[in-house]
Amino acid sequence: MTRKEKDWVIKVQMVQLQSENPYLEDYYYQKYYQKLEKKEADEELLGRRNKVESLKLVTPYIQKAEAYESVVRIEGSLGQVAMSTCFSPRRAIDAVPHGTPEPETGAASSQRLRVLSWIEKMFLQLLEIEEGQKNGPPQPCYSEQQRNHVEKLFQALKTQEQNNPEEAADGFLQVLSVRKGKALVARLLPFLPQEQAVSLLLVITHHLPLLIKRDAADQVLQMLFKPLGKYISHLTFHELLQGLQGLMLLPPASSERPVTVVLQNQFGISLLYALLSHGEQLVSLDPSLVESNSDHVAWTDIVILIAWEIAQMPTASLAEPLSFPSNLLALFCRHVDKQLVQQLEATMQLAWVY
Repeated sequence: MTRKEKDWVIKVQMVQLQSENPYLEDYYYQKYYQKLEKKEADEELLGRRNKVESLKLVTPYIQKAEAYESVVRIEGSLGQVAMSTCFSPRRAIDAVPHGTPEPETGAASSQRLRVLSWIEKMFLQLLEIEEGQKNGPPQPCYSEQQRNHVEKLFQALKTQEQNNPEEAADGFLQVLSVRKGKALVARLLPFLPQEQAVSLLLVITHHLPLLIKRDAADQVLQMLFKPLGKYISHLTFHELLQGLQGLMLLPPASSERPVTVVLQNQFGISLLYALLSHGEQLVSLDPSLVESNSDHVAWTDIVILIAWEIAQMPTASLAEPLSFPSNLLALFCRHVDKQLVQQLEATMQLAWVY
């Protein structure tokens, strides 16, 4: 090695030893050298040795860079791709969040507290209703007192002191945005009369994509499927079409239909399959339902669009339904061609029988 190369290697090694706080980061060497200096000074005083400077490892002082700028930052990852030097080494783990969630505004925080308070009050009323039927399975109340309790609870759930129907629906959605609110609705549904339960089912169906997005953290919407499933059979064909048509509409400035979000969620796809199955049953029992041109076109378009969305979706993205209706195969085979049915078979991984 040339002298220049040796100096370069020594410089690199010395830079790695540099420290802004040597007594903390290199404690043992500093204490050793202090003792050595004291020993040499004592020997010089006693005349046992001549005054000679002993060798000491002197490390250069270099100010470390305070800021750390990464070249590539991957949000939510522990490791990161970064440029590093001996002055600013690459971090092996970056566990510090790079962004803080936006704090809730005063109005939003107040609204959330109000919803949580309403849920607690409604749960107390629900416990009274359940206490009255503790000896049997939940069912619509027959005594006058129980009916009054259920009606009061239903009105509180739907209105929440809101006079506007849109605001009332939004209040119900806010209840369903809370984990305990979903449990409240699931336990209340068996006690409700048919008309009231169907009205809640229609609201949930109409706002299904929004509820799925709000349930991303909790993942507990599935608890609503069983109690809601008992009332799907009470939907009229017109109500069914209205609920499904809302999932087919393309939102403004969006290339994704709401049904795409529904198919990627277990509760969403289970409810969608149950609604399609009910529609197939209604049409099979009463073909006159689709005799009118508008209803026939609407029902056919809905089935074809859903079949196309399922066929185009990767298998890994399609959620596994809680139950698969037996008549869903006949429904798709009646409205789509064989090629699309084959794509559905590949995507849904079902044994299709032609």
